[in-house]
Amino acid sequence: MMAPLRPSPYRDRTIPWSAYLSLTLWVGFLLLIRSPQQSLMAHDEGWYAQQARWIVQTGDWVTQSWWGEPIHDRMMGIQWLIASSYQLFGISEGTARLPSAIACWGTVLLTFEIGRRCLTAPMAWWGAAILAVTPIWMQAGRLAIQEASLTALELLAIWALLRAEDRPVHRRRWGLLVGIAFGLAFMLKSVMIFVALAALLPYLLLDHPRHRHLLNPGLYIGFLIGLMPALGWLGLSVQRFGTMPLERTFGLIVSLSQESYHEAGPWYYLWNIPVNSFPWPLLALAGLWLGWQSPYPRKALWLGYPVVFFILLTLFSTRTWYYPLQFAPFVALLAALTLTHLGQVYQSGRRRRWLVTGTTALMGLLALGMIGFGVVAWGHPPWLPQAEARRYALVVAAAGVGWLMPAVVYWGDRQKLAFGRRTALWKGGWLMGPWGAIALLYATGLWGNYNPEIKTALTTPPLAPILTTEPVNVVHNPNAFNLASQDMVILTFYSPQPGVAVTDGAELKAGSLAWIWADDLAQMPPGTEALGGVKTWRLVRVP
Repeated sequence: MMAPLRPSPYRDRTIPWSAYLSLTLWVGFLLLIRSPQQSLMAHDEGWYAQQARWIVQTGDWVTQSWWGEPIHDRMMGIQWLIASSYQLFGISEGTARLPSAIACWGTVLLTFEIGRRCLTAPMAWWGAAILAVTPIWMQAGRLAIQEASLTALELLAIWALLRAEDRPVHRRRWGLLVGIAFGLAFMLKSVMIFVALAALLPYLLLDHPRHRHLLNPGLYIGFLIGLMPALGWLGLSVQRFGTMPLERTFGLIVSLSQESYHEAGPWYYLWNIPVNSFPWPLLALAGLWLGWQSPYPRKALWLGYPVVFFILLTLFSTRTWYYPLQFAPFVALLAALTLTHLGQVYQSGRRRRWLVTGTTALMGLLALGMIGFGVVAWGHPPWLPQAEARRYALVVAAAGVGWLMPAVVYWGDRQKLAFGRRTALWKGGWLMGPWGAIALLYATGLWGNYNPEIKTALTTPPLAPILTTEPVNVVHNPNAFNLASQDMVILTFYSPQPGVAVTDGAELKAGSLAWIWADDLAQMPPGTEALGGVKTWRLVRVP
């Protein structure tokens, strides 16, 4: 006979509104900063934003198309979210990115909630704050792509699992939320959510005698409920287009699992994650060791989940910069564990003082080097010919100024022989460098303004007055380019009234507008008038 369920040692105390408020301000200010000039990234942001635009304009929430051709090569969740945002606030870059921004904020708070149930409340706060200054996470938080929303749903499910432990009497309702969250995640990323489920197996299996989640019927009922939007969409798609949606949607998954894209080798994540999330993955490695030796409960979750997730992603043939975002919150919590340990050493006096001295000195040297580089780059030296050198110099210098704070605090405490009095300020200095850099990346448009040349050309004279008056078509030469090329994606989104795509200019009505590849201009009928162009594309009027 099974032993009765017992509540976990964790007990809910007063709701930490101050923690929620401070984290909301910490991440919210970054999410609100933006350059006046915004333009979408072609892939996959512009792709999803334009598909959502067609949903709103046509009222067709089933067909996943591109220039009139059914595509159906992935699930429809992110397009639905963006289309809903368009309906509420209008069509723009900001509204396309709004679902990701909300998910980014929600994930920070969920990281805190999960962390305070697995570690301690202060450590959880630092982990959530670190996630908000993880560069690659914050960039994804302002892109119209799936990853931020997907991660938010996965963390919502994990939080609900922990709530089911805390409140066994309500375990079925919390299990229902777990299942619904994973079911809805399927609508965003299809079978890729099973990577997250597999990463949960150490917690679900090793800790099963305590929580018995796998025997909770709410999980399975909730999963079926959460799958209903996906199953409904697939059913309507099959009814309309036959088996094509199934073949393309799940055939792409098989293709991704067998082929290597972007020439990313097996060691891709070993350098990509540290570079894109510096310095937190380095602290997280130490956090793995400290966590294994710590007395904190549920190690199968907060240690097992990121480790298994990393291993599975490494084994998967297709490797991209955004796949690791799904376990970024746990990397942040592990980094917070190391930072907290360093803070304890800093506060304890002479015990292992060399750890604090060494890390502070390294960070101080790095900060001085970054400030020096920023100052030099501001002067546009001949060996740094980039036109945007000054904006990059500002970002680098801002990070350096922030990272100089721990050294300043350490030196001041050493002079006063008062180690430990400003531990929180010393720890906060680790976060100020990335926070300042991210703020400037947003403010300068280095993040958020990815295709300024095309957008500016299409929204200013001489092209803007022409494009706003009538639909613009595309003359498509399959041998020269495809309609999903990067420039074509951006041209499509910023053309106010996309028309139709044809392979022969003679198919268009007389007097209509069309984009055409510059090299194919000679194939248009005599008398075709060129009205302007951008990059290798020309806007023409059919005679």
